[in-house]
Amino acid sequence: MEKTKRKFRLKPAVLVFIVLFIILYAIIYIVPRVTDIFTQTYTAEYGTLETSIPATCVIVRDEQLYRASVGGSVERARQAGELVRKNSLVATVGGTEHYTDSRGIVSYYYDGYEEELSSQTLAQLGESFLSEYEGALSESGGGEQEAAAGEAAGGDVIFKIVDNKQWFLVCWLSPEDAELFAQGNRVQAAYDEQEPVAMSVFSKTQQGEKYQIVLSCDRSYANFDRYRLRECRLITSSYSGILLETDSIKEEDGVKGVYVINKLGDAVFTPVSILSSYQGQTVVEKNYFYDSEGEYVETVENYDEILKG
Repeated sequence: MEKTKRKFRLKPAVLVFIVLFIILYAIIYIVPRVTDIFTQTYTAEYGTLETSIPATCVIVRDEQLYRASVGGSVERARQAGELVRKNSLVATVGGTEHYTDSRGIVSYYYDGYEEELSSQTLAQLGESFLSEYEGALSESGGGEQEAAAGEAAGGDVIFKIVDNKQWFLVCWLSPEDAELFAQGNRVQAAYDEQEPVAMSVFSKTQQGEKYQIVLSCDRSYANFDRYRLRECRLITSSYSGILLETDSIKEEDGVKGVYVINKLGDAVFTPVSILSSYQGQTVVEKNYFYDSEGEYVETVENYDEILKG
């Protein structure tokens, strides 16, 4: 007895249902996961954004050298770094007393450039001084020298007085770096691993392809009387807040903000208040800020997940 063979065929309606089911499944479950793979985010963190420029600086002071009028044993009457008045006794050499002609800080170091460099010669100081001074260092084997102590011959330097009411740091920067400096702005100079020195921009003058930047200070600091050249880090701004990638900041309806990924995985536009931007990073207020109309605005928080730009 011959068996009858039957082919199994899906009805068109069933086939359409299966296809639609597969498409919907892909839309609901697969597409979002694939999209997440290409969605890049980063974690916002609290920190400090510092805008700083490295520079070789010349220290310029108004200072006066005092030399022994006679030879003999040296007796110092003042400590280095001590502030003295005019007509103060600082040293005695061979029984002859040496008094100051002006007030200032007592220093027992000098380098021979005291008369050449002063507040009156700032405008004439060029970048070539750096190589000139370094050349002098290599020839003499040292920069600053200690004033005569113990015994001195007539004419030897025995001390100097430094005007601490105002002294200067001078450097030369490219036009791009010089844009960060404007006359009167406050700046900090960090060198010798000490706390940054508070200064202000005294002048900004173009000299050839670079700009001469002169910073001034009205306070004395450790060793400010001793050295002539220093490698400095000039800090033009320093702000603390939430650090963001500048590219991730967008603008909607005139408001700047970033997209924060919430607990549901949605990207929510969140306004920000920018404090400073530098080299691809931006620091903004954390948690909240008040807008230009005085309205309270909630903003990014520490550890928020931010959508990259």
